[in-house]
Amino acid sequence: MFMRVFYLTDFLSPYRVEWMNLLSEKCEVTAYFFDEGEKTRENAWLKSIKNSFEKQQVKSVVLAGIRFSSEIFKILKNNRYDIYIVDGYSSFVQVRVIHWLTQNGKKVYVNVDGIDIWKKETFVSKIKAVVKSGVYQSGAKFLCGSKIAAARLISLGAKEENVYTHPFTSLHTYDIISFEEKLRLQKTFKKKINAENKKVALAVGRFIPLKEYDVLIKAWRLMPDDCILYLIGSGVLKNDYLKLIDELSIKNIVILDHMDSERLNDYYLAADLFVHTSNTEVWGLVFNEAMAKGCPIVSTNQCVGAVELIRDGKEGYLINVGDVETLHEKMLKILYDEPLRLSMMKQSTERIIPYTYENLAKIHIGIFEKEQKKERLQKQ
Repeated sequence: MFMRVFYLTDFLSPYRVEWMNLLSEKCEVTAYFFDEGEKTRENAWLKSIKNSFEKQQVKSVVLAGIRFSSEIFKILKNNRYDIYIVDGYSSFVQVRVIHWLTQNGKKVYVNVDGIDIWKKETFVSKIKAVVKSGVYQSGAKFLCGSKIAAARLISLGAKEENVYTHPFTSLHTYDIISFEEKLRLQKTFKKKINAENKKVALAVGRFIPLKEYDVLIKAWRLMPDDCILYLIGSGVLKNDYLKLIDELSIKNIVILDHMDSERLNDYYLAADLFVHTSNTEVWGLVFNEAMAKGCPIVSTNQCVGAVELIRDGKEGYLINVGDVETLHEKMLKILYDEPLRLSMMKQSTERIIPYTYENLAKIHIGIFEKEQKKERLQKQ
């Protein structure tokens, strides 16, 4: 069934582009975006991407942190699409677009990649909650990247029949290796990253307070000498981490700067364990990437991706935020209990199989066709 799809987002991200490329194999997709990228992303990236869909930047202004755009409403009035997707509902302009679409009888879907259910409530967040509340009862459909997000939306007033879940991801099918491939390749890549004959742990992320890598460093302090931790990323806390490592006289932690995905894959393939200590994550695509390369996971239980993907004791362990002692215990257990580690490696690679762009696009096409069929039957 041919469909013309309108997609609105603040900026185009790599994983979103890959999803829309696959979606455009079945639909005619036009992506509208306000900014060329995040502050942390080079604008040149957007100009170099390969996309099989049409993309168009929309003029907007940001005043006192609030985005306004009259052009997006001109686009909506002058174009006709079968499906309208709005990427999120956290900004003023997104909420306005959603309301305009529903009030004008358009089939609108709100994409919700993740949700922070552990975030502390503030005065500003309470105001935003009031503004957002109308979206739940608007009649819009929701495309949720996690069951946790879906349950939250339903609890806030969205109708259950209007809420769909899909596998949030940054992976192609070919990115996921088998357990047998992991065993075959691991020794080679340990040698490549100078960790031959070592038990390798890996952490990847920005060096900012919410990641709490100071907790990981403290937990690593008493790890045996035949273990090595690679902490990969960049950010304002790098020097603080280096100072803490020096103060604790730790010799087996290596801090490396942010690197491209091809080089980062070397570390995923070498790793016996992936560790994530954030005090919150609306998802955390590093979980997908690590599991695709057969890594057992130890993560805090306030990361949506970890809670969604990891069955405690199966693919890894979930621990409380800031629990240095338990983190140390779980890392030791995985690294030195070989049957357990091998079992977790195998289950990680199997658990992540559905989380691909290919499956994501297929699921979305199925949702759109189901809703269109339902609409036709209602008109009969």
